[in-house]
Amino acid sequence: MVIVWRGLGWLVAVIVFGFSLVANLVFNNVYGEGFYDTHKWPLALSLVGSAIVCWFLGSHLKSRSDRIAIDKATGQEIVINQSQHTLFFIPMHLWGPLLALIALIVFVVERTSK
Repeated sequence: MVIVWRGLGWLVAVIVFGFSLVANLVFNNVYGEGFYDTHKWPLALSLVGSAIVCWFLGSHLKSRSDRIAIDKATGQEIVINQSQHTLFFIPMHLWGPLLALIALIVFVVERTSK
């Protein structure tokens, strides 16, 4: 069995799906049926929203799971991250910049293809 997520990393997929679904429903309702399918900038916009949520949620979860240990011999502090929240081995907070980059690529491709 292949594990594609660890911890709450599966939330990345849920967040991206949720933002895309809401964008699909909103843009098709406002601009007419099929608008979301024929224009890709609403997808890029939903990916930006997903990126923001993944960045902040992932950063919060990461900081919450960090523990600080003090080496008795040297007195040096060591940060130990006990739980990891990853999807496809990518930490949840790093999905934010990755999704933002994908959104930029989708937007640029749509603008240059017309």
